[in-house]
Amino acid sequence: MKKSIILLITLFLLVSSHSMAQMDSWSTKITWSFSVERIDDSHAYIVCKAKLLNGWHIFSVNHDPNKADLTGYPTTFKFTSNPAKYKLIGKLQDASKPHKHVDDLGESLYFERLGVFKQKVEILEKGDVDVKFEYSFQVCDENGCLFPPDQNGKVTLKGFKTEEAAVSDVVDKKDLKITGDFAKDSKGKDFVKFKNEWIAVPEGNSPKFYKKYLDLGGSYAK
Repeated sequence: MKKSIILLITLFLLVSSHSMAQMDSWSTKITWSFSVERIDDSHAYIVCKAKLLNGWHIFSVNHDPNKADLTGYPTTFKFTSNPAKYKLIGKLQDASKPHKHVDDLGESLYFERLGVFKQKVEILEKGDVDVKFEYSFQVCDENGCLFPPDQNGKVTLKGFKTEEAAVSDVVDKKDLKITGDFAKDSKGKDFVKFKNEWIAVPEGNSPKFYKKYLDLGGSYAK
């Protein structure tokens, strides 16, 4: 009986030591960081960067284990739903073209040194919005793979505005009929959107021409 107890304790310590060693091992191979890349008033990318130790790689979101003899786990993010404040646009994507390796096991898609993944979102609220998420991944080298436990992260979408908020703040609630980056007020006057502001088009200029003029660095009067 005493020997059995000692054996169980020894086995428990070995398993615990192995688990701790694996956890310390994977965390030294990869470092994650998260940021927000603004697109316009109400859209942004959540950018997820994985920096890898030389010789290690992480799999693409498009890696398919079924095409690689059930090897490799695709990088996956699960974003917390909050339909009143934001919504996801499309699916998580690789920010660049992954490496492709084909051998007897099949086809693998992966990144070395740096893997960047992007999720497009639409902001539905004027104030700051926190987006929480859970992510999972696998890191491998030529000797084998490590499969870390699921991780949690968060980013804050700061100060983005919906189209209506941007219009009312900039042009004092003028009656604008908006089509993309162009608008008309109730009197038929043209406006173009430039750097998050609605700029009146001078008489004698077409809206498209004036928008191009501003985009190329032309001056204007507020």
